[in-house]
Amino acid sequence: MKKNILIFSLLFLTFILNGCFGYCDDCNQNIQKDPYKAVILERNVFEASVKTFANQEIVKSGKIYIKDNLMFVNDLNKGFHVYNYFNPQSPIKIGFIQILGATDLSIRDNVIYINQAVDLVTLTYNPANNSIVVNHRNKNVFPQKNSPNGTFPDVNQNQIVVDWQL
Repeated sequence: MKKNILIFSLLFLTFILNGCFGYCDDCNQNIQKDPYKAVILERNVFEASVKTFANQEIVKSGKIYIKDNLMFVNDLNKGFHVYNYFNPQSPIKIGFIQILGATDLSIRDNVIYINQAVDLVTLTYNPANNSIVVNHRNKNVFPQKNSPNGTFPDVNQNQIVVDWQL
């Protein structure tokens, strides 16, 4: 009796599990593709993108960093807006540091450390004339940026993902 129940259970389980297969006529079409497209730069363009500009509007703000009388507001993957923060009730725009792919910075001894996508860049900033000097670049310290959905880009070693767009 127990043997018959075991055989019946195994046959029933086999029948149920086989029911899971074969219902997808075109399964590959049902897999959704990532709606985000990687914004990719060649390494030489990526490295040359570190520049200063006059004031610009913030598109998508990120982290805020305050050091002495300066306030840095990240514009996600675009750079940092710089303000004179002497009067916190009324910060004055100084300029914009374009550093594509950047999301965070830190300052120590007046040296600014910025993650620029896959690289760690150190620079000094002169607020008097809104200018920068890139002191050093540590290449490929961080992994490539993955999409907001978690997919990874297909790029070669000389290409850098600086952002993702719908």
